[in-house]
Amino acid sequence: MALLGGELLVLNRKMKMVALIVLLSAVVAMFFLWRDVAERSLGENAAYKAPMQVYSKAEKQMVRGRFEQALKGYAEAEKMLRAIPGIDLSSDFYFAIVNNALGTIHLRIGIYGDGGKEIKSRADLAANKNEILAGLGYFEKSIAAYRKWLNENRPNPETLAKLARSREGLAADKIELEPFERYERALSVSLTNFGMAHRYLADYPLAEKAYLEALALWSENDTAAANLESMRKTLSEN
Repeated sequence: MALLGGELLVLNRKMKMVALIVLLSAVVAMFFLWRDVAERSLGENAAYKAPMQVYSKAEKQMVRGRFEQALKGYAEAEKMLRAIPGIDLSSDFYFAIVNNALGTIHLRIGIYGDGGKEIKSRADLAANKNEILAGLGYFEKSIAAYRKWLNENRPNPETLAKLARSREGLAADKIELEPFERYERALSVSLTNFGMAHRYLADYPLAEKAYLEALALWSENDTAAANLESMRKTLSEN
């Protein structure tokens, strides 16, 4: 997912590094989320393997802080996915994952710049709104794809109730997530990033709405919770 940390209104280099570590940790978590789904579905269409291998390499560049190389890799993976015949990108998990990653890169650059500028005050943050707007476009594609799949595949209330009963007494680490739950968590990640983008465009009501929906989908999304708390605290102090 790829995500940004909860304390983004940082005024010094040390805290900037902390936020970046949170971001990279979330990227790694999102990688394992898509890989878990990949192990179940890549066999159904081998054409996914090549673009998602490119995506995986781009993730490694992202973790190493090589954002330009990561951006190129994500863009190439997205292009390769579009070239696969016979798939519906409008509800495709991998297409959504890659677009969220593209959005995260643009959002990071929009807030922090290209890394050559030291963050000394709040005025130094979110200096490039065009980059943030570019990120929003990718988040919207990601969110739309997850929503469509969930609208078409989320189990009915009776099935959900049966699933809940089957898990009674099980430890959390013993519960195997259903496909719709993986989509919900992935959607939660993209909504968190969507909310962050709107926060830095000063559209606070829409940012809050996105954070709340992210938490409704995945109550353990600590990044969404931290960002929501941070934004509310900042607004209350102004």
